[in-house]
Amino acid sequence: MKKTTDIIKLIHSLVPSGKKIRIMNVCGSHEHTIAFSGMRGLMPENLEIIPGPGCPVCVCPESDIINAINLSQMDDVILVTYGDMLRVPTQKGSIRAEGKNFRMITSPFEAMNIARSNPDKKIVFFSIGFETTTAPTAGILEMGVPDNLFILSSHRLTPTIMEILVKDAEIGIDGFIAPGHVSAIVGSNAWNVFSEKYGIPTAVAGFEADNLLLGIMEVLQQLKDRKVRTVNVYSGVVKAEGNAQAQRLMEKYFKVADVNWRGIGYIPGSGLELKDTYAEKNARTVFGLEEIKESKIPGCICGTIILGKAYPSSCKLFKKVCTPKTPKGPCMVSFEGACNIWYKTN
Repeated sequence: MKKTTDIIKLIHSLVPSGKKIRIMNVCGSHEHTIAFSGMRGLMPENLEIIPGPGCPVCVCPESDIINAINLSQMDDVILVTYGDMLRVPTQKGSIRAEGKNFRMITSPFEAMNIARSNPDKKIVFFSIGFETTTAPTAGILEMGVPDNLFILSSHRLTPTIMEILVKDAEIGIDGFIAPGHVSAIVGSNAWNVFSEKYGIPTAVAGFEADNLLLGIMEVLQQLKDRKVRTVNVYSGVVKAEGNAQAQRLMEKYFKVADVNWRGIGYIPGSGLELKDTYAEKNARTVFGLEEIKESKIPGCICGTIILGKAYPSSCKLFKKVCTPKTPKGPCMVSFEGACNIWYKTN
């Protein structure tokens, strides 16, 4: 195995002078490693490693969060969701500030336990995230959830948003570092479309700095050789076919839907909702939830940052009025959000 210093030297040798190359990571944990390791400072000046839409909290639509707040204010409802979601700002405030009956969980299984412990309440699991968190939500449905547990799904599909990014000439992506955890579910083959259809070199990488550097090196080598493909440098965890059982359960309980990405807009076929067969578990149906028009945060460019068109430091609110303690936009809330990461490392 190559030493870290050798990989960095090779990366420098693979980047042609006078030509800018942009490689996007599509995972908040990847961005966390890149920023905290000081990796960007070790790269050639004309090689950009740009953060993409890898933070599920950041892209969760404001409408879903406001509906979650409203549900938590009902006397017979307990809202349960992941910790970061409690602090995401909206035009109505955050769940933590404006909610009434809510609890933080770290696993869908905790939602089942809360439902069993509170049979006189309606438990709404505000389930968000990419394929990584969709799979365990499908898992509890397969196990059989209590009658008083309902799902408010705000799940998003990673490959679909990546295709949108590829088609946007303003971004100008030369290569992808595909997300490791998502790849463990969907498989490395899920990214073949980018190398085969769009000619974009793609490397599946893990979360250690050495593995990420290896992924970057592989992308650059493909650009130099002009032999584009999908490479998996995280083969100890990610298989070509992914997790077949997780995929089967997701397909059983969820359907592809046209959904809104906060700060980006509606993207056809980019989200997952419960199938009509399981409407009795769908909080949108059971509680008659309606969509709420998204508001704009004056000065916030979170949507532009998510798309890789700007860095957090370009935002006029960054580090001034927008901080992890007083977030104005969703990108400053989660430890996977680019603004939160850059605040702590720049």
